[in-house]
Amino acid sequence: QFRVITNGIGKADLAVTITSPSGNRVKAHVIPTAEGFLVNFTPTQLGEYLLSVSFGGTPITPQPFRLQCLVGSDSRKVQASGPGLVRGIINRPAEFMIDTRGAGQGGLGVTVEGPCEAAINCRDNGDGTCNVAYLPTEIGDYTINITFNDDHIAGSPYQAIIVPEPNLNKIRVSGMGIQPHGVVMNAPTDFLVDMSKVGDDVDHSKLSCNIFDPRGNEIPSKLVPSDSADDVFRIMYTPFEAGRHTIELLYDNVPVPGSPFVVNVKSGCDPTRCRAYGPGLEGALTDKLATFTVETRGAGAGGLSLAIEGPSEAKMSCIDNRDGSCDVEYLPTEPGEYDVTIRFADKHIPGSPFRVVVNESTRPEKVKVYGPGIEHGQVYDGMPAQFFIDCGEAGPGKIGVTLSSSEGKPITAQVQDKGEGVYGVTYVAPKEGSVITANVRFADQHVSCSPFVMTVAPAPNDVPVKVYGDATTKKALPASLPAKFQIDAPKVKAKEDINVSIKGPDGKPLVPKMEQEADGTYAVSFVPDECGPYNVSIKCGGKDVLGSPFLLQAIPTGEADKCKMMQSVPVNQEYGKKNHFAVDAREAGTGAVTCKIVSHSEASDVDIDINEKDGFFDIFYVLKDPGDYDLDIKFGGQNIPNGTFTIKVD
Repeated sequence: QFRVITNGIGKADLAVTITSPSGNRVKAHVIPTAEGFLVNFTPTQLGEYLLSVSFGGTPITPQPFRLQCLVGSDSRKVQASGPGLVRGIINRPAEFMIDTRGAGQGGLGVTVEGPCEAAINCRDNGDGTCNVAYLPTEIGDYTINITFNDDHIAGSPYQAIIVPEPNLNKIRVSGMGIQPHGVVMNAPTDFLVDMSKVGDDVDHSKLSCNIFDPRGNEIPSKLVPSDSADDVFRIMYTPFEAGRHTIELLYDNVPVPGSPFVVNVKSGCDPTRCRAYGPGLEGALTDKLATFTVETRGAGAGGLSLAIEGPSEAKMSCIDNRDGSCDVEYLPTEPGEYDVTIRFADKHIPGSPFRVVVNESTRPEKVKVYGPGIEHGQVYDGMPAQFFIDCGEAGPGKIGVTLSSSEGKPITAQVQDKGEGVYGVTYVAPKEGSVITANVRFADQHVSCSPFVMTVAPAPNDVPVKVYGDATTKKALPASLPAKFQIDAPKVKAKEDINVSIKGPDGKPLVPKMEQEADGTYAVSFVPDECGPYNVSIKCGGKDVLGSPFLLQAIPTGEADKCKMMQSVPVNQEYGKKNHFAVDAREAGTGAVTCKIVSHSEASDVDIDINEKDGFFDIFYVLKDPGDYDLDIKFGGQNIPNGTFTIKVD
């Protein structure tokens, strides 16, 4: 706005013409006042405006007034940044930058207050920014004032601390990559820079490294924090030429003690520079991944090969870490001694081959618990109860058994080692209605289905029937060999009152042999000719005896692959004729030959007689009806070579 004074010269109209820098007319507001007129207008463009004023039609000046429109100033839009506003080192310039772009026109002021009068140097960059440096000659706290048009900018005044110069003599440099000799061409190498003793005022960003090959060309290097400790850094590089290399290590552009370092790189490879370490080279467990690491840093160019030999074919995988090392995993499935061979450039590295002992893993999930003493409805008031724990396939470990009743009282249990990893547990059941909780652990871990819960049933009125013998207590039965047990039934008057039924793995019934002994007990035997579970049901007077049905397991025995057919069996035979063939099982070990012939039409077994003498088994049979028959010959529950085929009978 501006005023036009017309007081004392009469009255007339005032005309104001304002032209913008772009040539457009600008609207002006003319307001009469006691002394003349007040003119207001709002400039919307930067640059020169022309103002023409006429009073009574006559211009009051021969030329228009010229008005420059400039940007307004705002100290809040000035920014300052740089390390010198926070900290610095004595006798070294502390630098920062001021950016006035967007703040308009104004004067910039910088002062530094502190323990000493610090000289200030300011350099205008010509783009609205300037670089400022001040030189503190004493340590302590300094105040930096930055003003724009006499107003403090945002953040001003700044507080900076000036610290003593760091003692570079406390920097320690170590590692193969800095040694005068031993570094190999084309092999990644590294060295460590330990700055932990320098003090808290170290700026890690000021550490720099330049490495030059024999021709003076700089080769790439990488500086990363070390995993070993704070304030320790690893510098990695790979020399691609043999000869003298120079390593310049600087802190704030000042060489650290010993810099430049001279490294004489040699060509070729050196397997002795490799190393392997990790738990997988010290020991392992079956069915669990074993791991180790191989480092080839500094060994030069060469191929790495690994091999693992032992009782099982251990699957192996290798992950390249891209830093001159690799992580190796392998999975042994059998216990025993394994040789881990590691070669570099076809030569053993130090320690190779490594001898690793693999032990059985502890596998509580493989423990089997069975028997009437662990089954609901099979535990009776005040009577002994028994169950079995089979740890044969669970690996190393100890069993733990604790029993308690719903009354909160512990139940004493007797644990007996039955051999071959089987344990028998015997206890006396509490009163009827009590709930028994049995915790079964292996290697301090619950086995499958543990804890077991049983409710005590009322005691039977009559004398219970007892069943005992190897077939009911062994963890497993050797297939093809007779399984035997006894039945003690004092109140049974006739053999016909006892019913023993056995079903094999295929669900088909087996006919057992049962004879009464002189002491009144009954001896029962049967041959489990196939591997798998056998269900033995024993009833007296139509009721299951205590513990029935019994679940038995037949397992392979001997070496069936060492059996030999003495002669070939004709695939075409006559019905009604007695046939014979023999099997030589002298080298097959413990076990017996079993044979099964099944008709396709009747799906029933054919009667077979087997005689054994001195390891030879003679098999006799008669095929009574025409048709096709499947013949299956086993030893110890396993098929023998050429022992399965089909016979056509005409």
